[in-house]
Amino acid sequence: MWEVKPPDRNLLDARGLLVVGTHPKCGKSVACAGLAGVLNDLGFTVQAIKPFSFQPEVTIRDGYEQAFFDRLNPPQQPLELFAKPSPRKVTAGDWQHLQELCRKRVYPYILEAPGSLASPIRFVDVELNDAVDLSKALEIPLVLVTTKSPDVIGTLAPMLSYLWSRDAKAIGWMAVETQPVRVPDWEQDVLFLRGHTDIPYLGEIAYSPSISVEALQQGNLFRITELGVDLLPIQQALNLRVPY
Repeated sequence: MWEVKPPDRNLLDARGLLVVGTHPKCGKSVACAGLAGVLNDLGFTVQAIKPFSFQPEVTIRDGYEQAFFDRLNPPQQPLELFAKPSPRKVTAGDWQHLQELCRKRVYPYILEAPGSLASPIRFVDVELNDAVDLSKALEIPLVLVTTKSPDVIGTLAPMLSYLWSRDAKAIGWMAVETQPVRVPDWEQDVLFLRGHTDIPYLGEIAYSPSISVEALQQGNLFRITELGVDLLPIQQALNLRVPY
């Protein structure tokens, strides 16, 4: 059996990228899995992770996103998962534990944030932490994911404004076609957003009925991700060098 040799870096130096969404069910898990899978196919070693989620105390859905990631990209390093029923139940220790789980990654990671961009991850008394706070705490940039739809400007513009107001480090935004949809003005909408924001458009992952997070089906995800998304900013953000 081949032995996996860890990279020559300190455990706390592994780079990461935070994937955040404009709203629930916008395609974050598909984006994380697709990006990690393409990069691994290109010869890098990247793990898609979602260590933390909000789940009821009794649920059958706990950890299904991570199961999807691990089936598509067998992990090089195990990951501890934990969940809380609401942001009000997330303690200061939980918030720190989430950061430690990410910092202990040996290889670069693509982290799916729970909830949407501005929704609280931790909310105790007057203290609120969201995905931007997590990005800053981990010192990693983020990618904003939205669903491809005719109302992309109305959905995306407030989120881009929020990133600007928080001085967040965002390398770009991308769209996921979660359902087959006709968007005749898509190119014009993208051009409009390009002209009114400094956050670049990275591309889109087209719809495919063969892809299902719940059913752990990969389908042609890696191929359509490579065809539709500009991978260079992702590679640069993770500090990935061309493998030889």
